[in-house]
Order: sequence, then structure tokens, then C-alpha cells
Amino acid sequence: MSKKGIIGIVILALIGFGVWYYLNGRVEVADEKEIVKIGVIMPQTGPVAEPGKNAMQGIQLAIENYNIDATTKIQLVIEDSKSNPKDGVSAMNKLVNTDNTKIIIGDIMSSVFLATAPIAEKNKIVLFSPGASAPAVREAGDYIFRNYLSDDFDGKVMASYIFNEKGIKNVAVLTVNNDYGIGVEKTFLNEYKKLGGSVSFNEQYMQGETNFKTILTKLKSQSFEALYLICNPTENGHIVKQMKELNIKTQLFGNLSFESEAFIKLAKGSFDKVTFSAPYFNLEEDKELNKKFNVDYEAKYKVKPDVAAALGFDVALILIKALKKSNYDVSKVKDILYTIKDFDGVTGKTTFDDKGDVLKDIYIKEISGDGGISIVKLFSYNLL
Repeated sequence: MSKKGIIGIVILALIGFGVWYYLNGRVEVADEKEIVKIGVIMPQTGPVAEPGKNAMQGIQLAIENYNIDATTKIQLVIEDSKSNPKDGVSAMNKLVNTDNTKIIIGDIMSSVFLATAPIAEKNKIVLFSPGASAPAVREAGDYIFRNYLSDDFDGKVMASYIFNEKGIKNVAVLTVNNDYGIGVEKTFLNEYKKLGGSVSFNEQYMQGETNFKTILTKLKSQSFEALYLICNPTENGHIVKQMKELNIKTQLFGNLSFESEAFIKLAKGSFDKVTFSAPYFNLEEDKELNKKFNVDYEAKYKVKPDVAAALGFDVALILIKALKKSNYDVSKVKDILYTIKDFDGVTGKTTFDDKGDVLKDIYIKEISGDGGISIVKLFSYNLL
């Protein structure tokens, strides 16, 4: 072969390689542009692991369903808060500084969420919780959102229901000593006393406690008509079970944490019923989205979804809507979230106010000793 021929082959080979590299390089760049990373901080271990895992599964289901037909995919970067603020902050710093995420979902715990909120606000990162309910969340910053009602509303609902509708004029209150528990307790006590009720026993305990017999023995010596528990699921289970062992009989009221497998596993058969407040969520609602969510979730996880799963699912759907509207420009997501009104999810309609706080209705429910749950009443946020 002539020298010119060899040179020609080399040139063609170089051109071919250049074309291949160019095209493959463009594909790699396109692929990077077509992935949006969303961080998730959720308790997967610790005392709030059960609702944390369920919320996580709801988030994952929504994102997986979206990714099936999406051109721009969403990748979740998941971190375990371990149900405490210190680990939540570590997770937040990793997502911000190492993973470079600009949107983060979580935590469901108010204490963890409030510990991580300043980092999100400083770095202009959207932080969106499916469970943080402390009133302080309202003032946590412009980039801070939640899809769960404030304790201000929850506490008022239970105070009104116990005093006005059940006619109970004297209660005992037992509360977990964290941001969530203290927030609900403060609102409930103020509202209940304002209505004319009295509180004969009011005590707090440290999160994660399992032996309540000392507190319950003190409680037994008091005179009251009902006990209001502002606790976590496993703690509820230990309390109710130990109440039976100590033969303490009274009407029981509580919060969302009673709608929990962890509670039932510990306390089944130890009580007649508990009346509790819970975010709007009804698996029996005749709505296509709810039906599909129920079927898809049970098919994937082999259990029926609870309200934590539904709240996680809705947070993911809201963020998907905001990303689509922004043409996947994450810098615009914050402003778009403020414009969302009456987003119709599986937990009802969601509207954000000028603080990034949510306006939603709330249920009063009952759980029986065998674990059956029924809806008693719907409270509209417009009424209180």
C-alpha cells in the first residue's frame, strides 16, 4: 500500500473516532441533563422508623411511576436520619455538599426538619416535609415547605372535639418531649383551657422510653375523665399495654401515631378504642388516583398504604408538578410551589400560603382494640 493510502486510512480512522467520541460525548451530556436529583432524609431506623419507611415507600412509588415514561428522569438520593436531629444534619450536609442536591424531601420529624432547615435556607435548597408539624416550621424560611398540618390546627381540633363534642371537662395529658410533642401540647392546653376545660395531670417523657409504669402510677392517683396521648407509635403501644397491666381505665385520645402497625403489634387487645386526629386520607374515597395508589402500593410492598405513605406520595407528586412547570429548572421550583392551589392528591387538596405552610382538612378517627379504623368526623381548616 502506498504512503498516501496509509495516511488516508489513518485520517479516516481519526475522523471516525472523532465522530464516535462526539456523538457519545453528547449522549453523556444529555443523560446528565435529563436526570434531576432529589435528596431524601427520612427515619429508616430509630423510634420513628415505621412511618419514616412508609413515607419513603410512598415517595419511591411516585418517582418510579413517573420515571416509566419520563424523558427527564428523577433520581432519589436517600439518607437515614435515624430519628434524631444530629444524624439528620449530617445527612443534610452530605446531600448539599457531596451530592449537590437542590431539592430535598424530609424529615417527617419536626425536630429533625427544624435542625436541617437553616442549612437548606442558607444554600437556597427547597426542603419539603411530609410530616413536620411544629408551628415553628412556618417561620423556618422561604425555601421551607410542608404537606402536613401545623400543630396549631391539630391541637385546636382535639381540644374542640374533646370539650365540645364529647363533653369532657377534665383531662390528663402525656407528651413526648420533642418539638412535635411540645408543639401539639402547647396548642391543645391553651385551647382546651380557653374553652373552660381543666388539666389534672400533664407530664412529658423522653423519646424512645419503653417503661412508663412510674408515670402511669402517678397518673392513676389523679382524677380525670380522659387521657390525651401526644406520642410516637411504639411508645403509644407500651403506654396502652402498661395501662391495662395497672388496671387504668379511661377514655383515650391521641394523634396520628395510633394509625400504626407498630402500635397495634404492641397493644392489640389491651384497649377498647382510641379516638385520634389524622391528616385527610381515605382509601375508600371514590377517586381514580386513590384507587391506583392503593393498588400499586399493595402490589409493590404487599401491605396497604397508610397516611404516612400517602403523604410521601403526594409530596413527590407536587414536586413532579413543579419540576414539569419549571421545565426542570430546579432554581424555579421554590417560586412555583408558592403558586400551587388545591392540588388534588391522595391526601386531599393541598394549598400553600405565603409561608410555605399547608392548608388541609383533618379527620377524627377511631381505632378499635383489634386494629380496625373508622372515620368519625371531618374538620375543615376553614372552621378554626
